[in-house]
Formats: sequence, C-alpha cells, structure tokens
Amino acid sequence: MIGSWLVRALEARGDTALVLTRQDPRNDCQVQWDPKRGVQDKERLEGLDAVIHLTGAPIAARPWTKARRDELWSSRVDATAVLLDSLAELRDPPKAYVGAGGLGFYGDRGDQVLTEDDGPGTGFLSELAQGWEEAHFKARDLGCRTSVMRKSIVLSPSGGAFPLMVRPFSIGFGGWLGDGRQYMPWVSIRDTVQGYLLGVDHPELEGPVNLTVPSPAINKEWSKALGKALHRPVLTHAPKWALRGALGELAEDLFLASVRAEPGKLLTLGYEFIDADAESAFTWLVDAYNKGEW
Repeated sequence: MIGSWLVRALEARGDTALVLTRQDPRNDCQVQWDPKRGVQDKERLEGLDAVIHLTGAPIAARPWTKARRDELWSSRVDATAVLLDSLAELRDPPKAYVGAGGLGFYGDRGDQVLTEDDGPGTGFLSELAQGWEEAHFKARDLGCRTSVMRKSIVLSPSGGAFPLMVRPFSIGFGGWLGDGRQYMPWVSIRDTVQGYLLGVDHPELEGPVNLTVPSPAINKEWSKALGKALHRPVLTHAPKWALRGALGELAEDLFLASVRAEPGKLLTLGYEFIDADAESAFTWLVDAYNKGEW
C-alpha cells in the first residue's frame, strides 16, 4: 500500500522509481528479488539516489504464534540483511537508504512523551523493532546515509487498517479498545509518503525518525473522531479481557499499549503535517474511501 502511493509521488515529481518485486517483472521499472536469495539483475541498481525498503509481513494479520513470530522476524530482519548483501555487491551503491521501522520500539510507556532520543521498551514488538533497525543501520557500512521511519498505524483509504476499522462502525459496533486511555499513534498515508520523501531528500534526516502525528489522541477520543466522520455513535468498547483472550500478546503490545510519540526530527525540519488531527483526517479518509478516490 505504502509503496504504490510512494511510486506515484516519485513519478509525479519527475523521479524514476524501480520496484523490487517477488513476481516476474511486468515492465522495465520492475526488478525481481527474493527476500531469501537477493536481487536479480543487480546492475539495474547501480548509481541509485536512494533505496526505500518497506518489506515486512503484516503485524496484526493474525495472533503471534511461534511460527508467526518467526515469519515477522524473517520478513523484516533477515530480508533486510539479504537486500543489503545485494547492495554490497554494487560498484556504486545508493547515496541514501530509508528503511521502515515501527513505534513499537518504545513499548508501552503510558503518558510519557517519547522522542527519537528515548530508548527501547520491552515485549516482542519492541524486540522486533530493535532488530529491524539494527539490520537497516548496517547500510551505513556501504556508505549510505541511513534513516529509519518509525511509523505508527498508517491510515489510507486504499487498504491497510482503515477499511478494517470502518466495518464495525458500519454495523453499529464501533468503539474504543480497552479503557481507551492509551495514546494511539497514527499517521495518514499522505504524511507517510512525505516522510519517506524527506528521508530521501534531506541529509539532516539520519538515524531513527518518528513518523507520527505531532499530538496523538487517546484511543477513546480517536475512536469518537472516526464515529463522527462516519455519522455513527460510539457507545461501546472492546474489553481488555476480550482482546487478550482473542489475540494474546498482539493485543497487549499493539492495541492496548500506550505510545505517546512525537515527530521531533520532522518538526525540527519544519515539516507541516497534512493530516495533523484525527477529526479532519477521518473526514478526508471517509470521503476518499466512499468515492474510491486514491
């Protein structure tokens, strides 16, 4: 989802985007790669301005069994190592490398305001995010200026979490999660794209970058904003015990954890978010989703 929006944005500003795909290439702008074996036709990657690395199995697709944890790790950490092995064989490696990361890095931190200078938390999601970042930062050994976008939930009318969020509201069962007091970091797809482009373009963006709205709301208020945009009442919630029973540690780390992160580096750079508050963002998302405009 993020990749397709990024390609359109890059091409709109005059860049040529090469897409690494696990499928057989369908045109000259696609290059085949295997997350376990590397990039085919590596010479196509010589002299790139930047690589944006987004690969990773969906975090919330299903409960974290042992097999699922292994898949989440290998699709991020191991696949990143394989990609960097391919880039290491180039005579002229990319000038910049921008990797995807996660705000799960911080763990459940309650009301603490978190910046890029704060250390990691605990739990599987934090360990996964730490391992992923360590893998990304090995791009520095190739001479690449390296940044990692610690993204939160990315809201897009074209897929990902947002269409799934809309469904319970459409049948009258939308509500907050747990007690609703946990801070819910999020970012729109429009700001996500701009964040990655800033990572490509600005030498001062190096290291971890919090890619999230400046002032995240608590989950209860966030859910009410979605209900307002959908013209649906928000009168109920999913209890903690039910979420834990259905999803186990996934619920604890992802849906019930409180992450009050702020995008310090992006704000220092002077970036102004397109979708900075939940109410206006949800209004745009609902309208675009209903019209199929993306």
